[in-house]
Amino acid sequence: MPRRGDTGQVYRSRVRIPIIAATLALLTAASGCGLMGGSSGDSTTKPSATGGAVEKQKIRVGVLPVVDVAPLYRAIDQGYFRQQGLEVEPVSVQSGPKAVEGIIGGDLDIAFTSYPGAFAAQAKGAANLKIVADAYAARPGHLVLVATKNSPMQKPEDAGGKKIAVTSKGSISDLGAMSVLKTKGVDVTKINWVPMGFPDMGPAMQQGTIDGAVVAEPFVTTTEKQYGASPVLDVSSGPTADISMSGWAATDKLATANPNTMAAFQRGLAQGVSDVKSDRSKLEPILVKYVKIDAATASLVHIADYPESLDPVRLQRVADLMSEFKVIPEKLNVQPMLLSSASK
Repeated sequence: MPRRGDTGQVYRSRVRIPIIAATLALLTAASGCGLMGGSSGDSTTKPSATGGAVEKQKIRVGVLPVVDVAPLYRAIDQGYFRQQGLEVEPVSVQSGPKAVEGIIGGDLDIAFTSYPGAFAAQAKGAANLKIVADAYAARPGHLVLVATKNSPMQKPEDAGGKKIAVTSKGSISDLGAMSVLKTKGVDVTKINWVPMGFPDMGPAMQQGTIDGAVVAEPFVTTTEKQYGASPVLDVSSGPTADISMSGWAATDKLATANPNTMAAFQRGLAQGVSDVKSDRSKLEPILVKYVKIDAATASLVHIADYPESLDPVRLQRVADLMSEFKVIPEKLNVQPMLLSSASK
């Protein structure tokens, strides 16, 4: 693993309960990301710094307390969205599936989600989505299979038959781990994947109720500091090196009806990306303020990559993993889901 310090989700539904319930059941199995209130923004227009007037001046954006969303908060704090004629309201959601449910139901305009959640909804006909912007791409040390010293799993080859925690099945966590473990001769069909929130994984390993966990930063660092966990396998390696992990999604209907709003969001977010990507001193205060990481831990977490554009090749790798491990019924072409980037 690289040295410490390396740079690198109660709302009112507008759809019928049976539809939302069915959608939530489908999505919960498909994303590894972990309450809403009020209605979406108004429809007044205001000129943006570049391009035409935005169709929606205020937008609600679903977020999770993870390092992936730092550029959004940086853009809010620095007024980058205001310069584009946008008022962005971050809305904390419980999970990636809840975020996707929020944009489907219309309570959110844009939402942060891991790609498996969005791709599963698209592939299974639960939604017609657009990926507005990329959020995070894997780098070594960010997504790691870890275990404590009392675990019977001390090396990758030990993983067969073990209980391993992931935020949800069919997520980037278990898909990525299975992809890498297969290259090491592990029968991944014998792994018992245990859905669990990141904060619960350390105590569960310590108590011996699970043999290991796939954790993302900042939990790679915190499980090491608090529970003595050590890396067993870097999930961001080999066949999954540099794979896309998460992005910002909206419904195709909303994106089509509000092209200037989407473009303004892309431009404001891009400025936030540029700041945190190039200067860790701008990133760490965001992690402390919004992701609620203490300053000491913020200085240690491995940071992966904040992409500056949507790469269809990297995103397609995620959909292909989902098809390989039967998370979606057939191969999904992600290219039509990608929203064109706004000009700078």
